[in-house]
Amino acid sequence: MTKHFRTNHVVIRRFEMKDVEQAYFNFTKEDINNGGETKEDKIAENIEHTRIIIKSAINEYYTDEPIWAVEDKVSKNLVGCIRVSNYSPKNKMCNISWMMSYKYWDNNFMKDALIQILKFLFIKKNIELVECSYYESNKNTSTILEEIGMTREATLRERRINEKTHKKENFIIYSIKKKEFYEFIENKPKYHVINSYLKRKIWFLYIKKH
Repeated sequence: MTKHFRTNHVVIRRFEMKDVEQAYFNFTKEDINNGGETKEDKIAENIEHTRIIIKSAINEYYTDEPIWAVEDKVSKNLVGCIRVSNYSPKNKMCNISWMMSYKYWDNNFMKDALIQILKFLFIKKNIELVECSYYESNKNTSTILEEIGMTREATLRERRINEKTHKKENFIIYSIKKKEFYEFIENKPKYHVINSYLKRKIWFLYIKKH
């Protein structure tokens, strides 16, 4: 399934073993945003576990449920990853989830990457519906889902006890249909994406010189 993509902000590519160290330091459990519930939630448990996860991601790259690495186009830093799961050609639907470092939260990296993956799924893979679900303790997840055109579809009440707070929390489901995504893209302003990229590149070059 997987292809290599370039957007205004990021490169979306296959994981490589050289990514292990960056993944370990960038995806510590206290410093990540998990969009959706994935088996990569503990990618940074320790360096050896991270190495195993990255190796698995490499092996799954050409399957129907791949994991993409998301890289900052300017600095080349690994900022996150995106996974496709529950892929069903019969029902023409799948789930997406992601993990990213909070250090890059304000840069629109994951928003940019997710829009590109949705384009790929809807246009190239003929998917009709994409879903993303998460527990409400994953802060900011709803914000980014709504920013890429998804709609809150359901709230499943008190579906687990949070390990940190020891309180029950809800399970949230968002989704977007192909037609809705096309409408979202048609109405989406583009100038701010290019402008944001240019500002970031100028700042990066300034830092290198000083």
